[in-house]
Amino acid sequence: MARREFTRAVYAQIVHRASSGGQIACEGCGLILGKKKYHVDHTIADALQIDKSKKLTAEDGKLLGVECCHDPKTKIDVKVIAKAKRVEASFHGFSHPKQKIPSAGFPQSSRAANRELKQPLPRRPLYQENNNG
Repeated sequence: MARREFTRAVYAQIVHRASSGGQIACEGCGLILGKKKYHVDHTIADALQIDKSKKLTAEDGKLLGVECCHDPKTKIDVKVIAKAKRVEASFHGFSHPKQKIPSAGFPQSSRAANRELKQPLPRRPLYQENNNG
């Protein structure tokens, strides 16, 4: 099901709730927004709601400033929604476990079999005491 949007009346209620003294404030951090952009966002991400048949009310949304609260909340919501979808797919058996493809492998070439291995270089000491003093 698609994301539910707020009706004009509910949107107006949320904006009215967030405005005080003629100025709009972010409901997340309390910053006075003035001419800055804001968005009305779901308090709990709509994709995480199980019962989408009930109507959205003003309590289901918040007015958030785009720069201060909306962008960080959206990044977190995207991660939480993706994880919820992965868990649900795993529960229903849609995800496949990661495993190697079984195969016999490739035979070693005659050139690689005749190659002589070089001796490794000696290890350098990690600490050297300097007696110049």
